[in-house]
Amino acid sequence: MLETPTISNSKHSYNVIFSDICKTRFNHMVTRLFLTTSVLQSVIITLLSKGNSSALELLLMFLPKVLLVYSVSIFMIITRKNYLHIDSLGYTSLFTQIIGQILSVRFFVYETLYSFCSFLVAFVVSDCFGMSAISQEYAEFYRIYVWIAIPTIYTLQHVIFDLDKLFFSLDSQYQPPQTYIATNLSKGVMKCLILSLLLIFISPFIFGFLTTTWFIGIFPLLKLSMLAFCIFINFEFINVAFTAHMSIGCLHKGKPISALSSTPIETLITGLSSKKPFTKLTAFQELSYRATSSDPSLRLLIYNNPYRNVNIWKSILRECLSVIQESNDAVNNYLRTLQKSMETTSSLEKAKKVNYNPAADNEGLFGNEPITISTNNVTHIPGSAPQSNYDTSSGSVSHKISLREENVLLKRNRFKHDNTPGLTDHYHTYNESLITHDTKLFAFVRELFNKLKNSITSFFFPSTVDAKDQISSLSIFEAWYLSKSRQAERLVPLSIIHAESIVSLMGFLINAIDESPKGSVVASVGEVLKYLERSVAILGKFNEWNPDGKSTANSLNVISILYESSISAFLEIVLKYNVLLNEVYLDEDVIKLSKWVLDMCSNEDPVN
Repeated sequence: MLETPTISNSKHSYNVIFSDICKTRFNHMVTRLFLTTSVLQSVIITLLSKGNSSALELLLMFLPKVLLVYSVSIFMIITRKNYLHIDSLGYTSLFTQIIGQILSVRFFVYETLYSFCSFLVAFVVSDCFGMSAISQEYAEFYRIYVWIAIPTIYTLQHVIFDLDKLFFSLDSQYQPPQTYIATNLSKGVMKCLILSLLLIFISPFIFGFLTTTWFIGIFPLLKLSMLAFCIFINFEFINVAFTAHMSIGCLHKGKPISALSSTPIETLITGLSSKKPFTKLTAFQELSYRATSSDPSLRLLIYNNPYRNVNIWKSILRECLSVIQESNDAVNNYLRTLQKSMETTSSLEKAKKVNYNPAADNEGLFGNEPITISTNNVTHIPGSAPQSNYDTSSGSVSHKISLREENVLLKRNRFKHDNTPGLTDHYHTYNESLITHDTKLFAFVRELFNKLKNSITSFFFPSTVDAKDQISSLSIFEAWYLSKSRQAERLVPLSIIHAESIVSLMGFLINAIDESPKGSVVASVGEVLKYLERSVAILGKFNEWNPDGKSTANSLNVISILYESSISAFLEIVLKYNVLLNEVYLDEDVIKLSKWVLDMCSNEDPVN
């Protein structure tokens, strides 16, 4: 039984160290950035609205403005901090996401927050550009704009598009907040302009619904839209700045976070196994950073175990493979559910009769039986090598693979979705709607009827209901509209951790063959390839799933990205280890996929 590293001091826990760093980043944002910008903004507003005021009057105006603008920042970032998350919401369509988010407590909280903050900002800037006259002459419409229209439209776009979620790039494990703000602020200004223009068009309907007047005139409406733009800019800058400081990454003052501990790798492992998603993600970012860094000293402690009775690499390997297996299980279980749904539709029975193949009569989804990760013998599935590439002359498959000695030209982007439609396109021709051939309206009605019938039957005659009929993960909304990309996010809500796991394993294996050729990292190549092959197989099935009958060549979702990443990692490891794999025991399916992808590489034109 593998022993997990024990932390002798809770202060060395990765979560404790990372929490302290997050507090430091939060405090720097509050005490430096927002205080500075509040002062500058208040100076500009005071100068624009000075009129005939004296210096003393300007000073008396300035101090409250600073306090109010700064308070807006504090209120907003505290709320954002409470709703911060990195995983997907789990909605399967835009419709269900809109309904679910609007009917949530979060919507009410943000509506209240933005209404109050909108009033504070409007109060501060009301003297600019003659807006104070608007607030007096059109008091009723001014209040509707400030208290209802502006906060509501900003809250809607905030909660519907889940702007509380932090997005991380796989290309970089560290992102300076200044760079993030500079990159996204121009987009934020454009968004604020669009929201302000949108309010101009919908404000007559709002006024007409809440008052007896539909139109108040062009110039008053333009001034109100300028007020809205100023408020939106404040909100957007605060949100962008908060996201920038909370998504800096795994480095603190240029060093990995675990370096703050006296036992860095031991501490890092506690982060990899953490139950807190944000901590776990940051730990995997650091692991990926160490695996791919040009500085070999960052990997030295992993190669050379400094801890007694603890195998550091096996602990790291276990956490990485656990993440990959969890995603594979979720996708595979969903494919099983889809297969059961297919078997219950009469349209599928018609399709089976038209395309009947006696040899494949017992096969499952896409002509293959779904896979359970825990099994040892994995069935041939999308992503695996086609049967024609095997050496079956002896009636068995060797568990060693002979690889070519010559240099095989390969780049990582060879297998990206924009260049290659997918490794499985050559031998899969199933291109039907997976759920039904009927219209979505008919599917919705049928699903509603079936659920009502099953509920009544199970209530009055529980013993007559077949257990398999009670198993269904397809909701009514899913029957109405299935979104493949949103379903992918629902199945793998923490896809970035899965991606970092793949990069980490690939990086350590590729570097270990030069830096620690006789260590435990190199010895684990067969196990890593086995899990990558299974990822290619299972994720490849989902990648070829075609719920709406359209082409899947340009279908981009988190699972398709993980699928391509798994292929690239598998390929680069095989090419790097080359002849060494002749001495390694490999699973049958790993050998098949290795031969197939190598043939794909050797058959490609090097010029392309």
